[in-house]
Amino acid sequence: MMLRLAIFVSFSTSLSALEWRAADGTRREFDFDGKVWRTTGFIDAGGQALPVASDEFHLRTMDDSEWTVDDYRSAGEPQKTAAGLVFRYVWPEGSALPENAPSKVTVTFESGSYLRKRIELEFPKAATLDRLEVERFTASGTTTRGGRGEPVFLGDRWFFGLEHPAGHTRYGDGNTPKPDSHRYELVGNYSFVDLEGRDREAKPRPGLLRMFHFPGFAKKEGERWVIRSQSAVAGVAKAGESVEQGFGRYLESVAKPARSFTHYNNWFDAAGKSLKGDNFINIHRQFQAALKGYDIKIDSMVPDDGWQDRASVWEPAAGHFPKGFEDVKALSESLRKDGTHLGLWLALDGTNTNVGWGETQGYKKAKPNQYFSQYFGHYSLSADGYRQQLEKQLRKLAGEARVNYFKHDFNHLSDTGDGCNHPATDRHGHEANVDAMISLLAATRDANPEVYQNLTNWVWFSPWWLMHGDALWMLAGDDGFNGNWPELSTRAMATTDRDAYIWRMWGDAADRPLVPVSRLMTHGIIRNPRGQMESPQDTLRDWADHVMMYYGRGIQMKEWYLTPAAMSADQWKSLATIHRWSERNFKALANNVWIGGRPDEGHVYGYAGWDGERGVLVARNPGPSPQVLRVPFDSASGFAGEVGKAYLARVVYPYHATSPAKFTAGRTMEIEIPGYETLAFEFEPGTSSAKPAATPALAVSVKAEGQAAMAKVDRLPEFAGRGELLVIGYPELPEVKIDGEIATPLRSSKAALNHYASYARAGMPSDRVRPWRMASFDLKSKAGKAVTVGVRGGETATRAEAWLLAETKATDETFNPRDLPWAVSANTRRQTQCLIAERELRATPVPLRALTEAELRGARKAWLTVEHFGITAGHGSKTLSLNGEKLADLPAGPDEWQTARLEIPASLMAKLKPENTLELRCSTADDKFKFRGLELRVELSDGSQVRSTAQDSPQTSAKDWAHFEGEAFPTDQAAKPVTLRFRAE
Repeated sequence: MMLRLAIFVSFSTSLSALEWRAADGTRREFDFDGKVWRTTGFIDAGGQALPVASDEFHLRTMDDSEWTVDDYRSAGEPQKTAAGLVFRYVWPEGSALPENAPSKVTVTFESGSYLRKRIELEFPKAATLDRLEVERFTASGTTTRGGRGEPVFLGDRWFFGLEHPAGHTRYGDGNTPKPDSHRYELVGNYSFVDLEGRDREAKPRPGLLRMFHFPGFAKKEGERWVIRSQSAVAGVAKAGESVEQGFGRYLESVAKPARSFTHYNNWFDAAGKSLKGDNFINIHRQFQAALKGYDIKIDSMVPDDGWQDRASVWEPAAGHFPKGFEDVKALSESLRKDGTHLGLWLALDGTNTNVGWGETQGYKKAKPNQYFSQYFGHYSLSADGYRQQLEKQLRKLAGEARVNYFKHDFNHLSDTGDGCNHPATDRHGHEANVDAMISLLAATRDANPEVYQNLTNWVWFSPWWLMHGDALWMLAGDDGFNGNWPELSTRAMATTDRDAYIWRMWGDAADRPLVPVSRLMTHGIIRNPRGQMESPQDTLRDWADHVMMYYGRGIQMKEWYLTPAAMSADQWKSLATIHRWSERNFKALANNVWIGGRPDEGHVYGYAGWDGERGVLVARNPGPSPQVLRVPFDSASGFAGEVGKAYLARVVYPYHATSPAKFTAGRTMEIEIPGYETLAFEFEPGTSSAKPAATPALAVSVKAEGQAAMAKVDRLPEFAGRGELLVIGYPELPEVKIDGEIATPLRSSKAALNHYASYARAGMPSDRVRPWRMASFDLKSKAGKAVTVGVRGGETATRAEAWLLAETKATDETFNPRDLPWAVSANTRRQTQCLIAERELRATPVPLRALTEAELRGARKAWLTVEHFGITAGHGSKTLSLNGEKLADLPAGPDEWQTARLEIPASLMAKLKPENTLELRCSTADDKFKFRGLELRVELSDGSQVRSTAQDSPQTSAKDWAHFEGEAFPTDQAAKPVTLRFRAE
């Protein structure tokens, strides 16, 4: 007999088989064995069966007592109710009910689009249950995935899981996978739960699939004590779909809907820290003025951590809001009248509030596990008191104040303490706190259904988080840059930093999170007067590439950590046009998947996504050599169209042109990306009629010896944009000559190997990287001419390579629609060509010797090198004087050693002596920094070089500084003078 959703059917006592059908056509079959009902199989809409042998449920207590459906008896016939198909089981009459065993078990198979199952356990008195398995059956077929908050894929078509981010699944022998064994689970700033082995099946058997969670205490409801399970779901891929695509289709049906959301966050903007008066509104008006004509709306203006009174449950701080909550409402209303909304940073567990104050109010401080004990004190969300007060405040903020965005940071969700409504274990405390968090998120949505909820630190990549939040943090550092691979631009290194984390977690198509990359918070675009995340030499193109890669990931939640006054008109133009392009391609970008290799090891990579027959690809080559990116043109990249159909591609960034390449659905695309290039493509059905662009041919001859290598180019191209020599040294730069003259770099950079935030370092360091330095040299004056490039070993042996980067003239096209990225490099095409392949260069040390006054007077040029650390911009000048006259001010830099080369101007060349005095003075005493390595170099009239003695030891401005080393400055504003001599070794 078949039971359908829309038809009420009663059962006779002779009934021995039945089935339950979901709206998608899948069915679950049951047999009655004379004592209980069991699931015997799942059947897809086409009639293909997956036979199973089911225990229906499994219960385990803290003292290891265990029960399944075998220990119970059916109580009457299955019933069709408004909730679904209901089976009831009772403990056998005449048999003593064991301690902590439920007297009644109700299993409900719910009505809906997918096959769902819930279990209710009823106890005659207070009880504790360690583990509840909602599904437990054996089946044959290939099984993959599983873990915390993960489904199991079975037979390459079916998926099964608990619709809860803290649920667990196992397969194979019932114990696969081990906890935290996916490549993405212990990477970055990860979450951790110690299950203490209580996830293990004591009696493993082949093909066993288990779906379980840790409910803990039964709750009193009237005269009953009850535990209700999380819901289990079963689904199947359609014909032509991969199981991952089938699961993705299911996820769209239960997740918060995909939506584009753009907001400003004041965390890195000093001008936006004040929330008093009209300051925040005026900042919004600066955005409006800059974006006029681009039709871009800021959805929310967000104060980050600091708006709150820390000795409260998320009340506003009097310094920002003198009238308290009324001022919050007033600011929110003013922002709404101005065309935007108010958003707030708010750590649900009270991190960065005064938890000690909360304890005086009776709120329970969580007792975290060993991993989380290294972080911040926080409240237990599962305990009574704080949670109830927090819910009231969330409802006020979201409802009365109409706050439309929350950044929920620091989600420890760890509590092993007593008295918090769960057994005092990590697994039970974790689940109880996750449940409490989910209830708070639901209450917020109840107060404001339009609220955008960003779940940040220490969430994990369970797809079921998307039922409760819109975006998840990628678990990286906030504003890092990655110096593993040679790149000139700090913006480029910042892009590599983000993409290296994403590669580490999403780079393996067989074992990547099922949360789409587009649903991540990756920390947004930063631009402020401090020059954060960039260097002074970074160009407009560097900025535009960084912005394109940010949007190219498909990120739905656009975070702007921007100071409007720090933005140029061209930076706004680049940002705004890329933003509008992303809105036009929102659906395709929302489906983006990772393509390619590890960015910080120099591999080409990108993000590809499809919306029906329209696709996008944003690709980047972080290295000097052209590389071919192989893009799957099938379900691996989310494509679900007709195999064999012809497609063409348009390059929409950084220029506009149809690609001459021809692509066929079902065949892997092969796309060459030039060195150090970022490209964005759009794909659509059709055949390209474009012809390949002519690439200037270079005739290069190379001569090499032990200490040097020289490349002769018969004729350089005519440059329409950049024309540069790129030299990379491992570990040091060689001496570089162009047409026999020592060349001065345009830009330079150096390695910062495995430069990850300490709290997000886990799983990230690469063992395939090596120290490097890189510099570029201008060749535009040599355009159309022959040129000779030489590299020679320095004072230590090194390895080096040299490349030509040429941007030559080409013709762009006019494309429709108008929402295209600004062609920041219009009518040019980039190419790179190796001039000198990487080779070893033996050392040619610069001698230390005595110089006469006459030799110094005849010197061609001279320069001073110095390393500096921690000079903060805006904190006065640090002026170096040579023999009593000002030479230069040291540049600002981060808390790491930076090398500066200071050319000696002609006016000071005459002041050089065999013995020279260098003095450093500070205009203010409010900055802590240090310097070392002062050394003079001169190039004599015959072209040879001579060096002076070097500074003996570092000097540090303040002895109480954490980075102190060497000698302390003798006064607040002056270092000890340093004497540099030209003398014999």
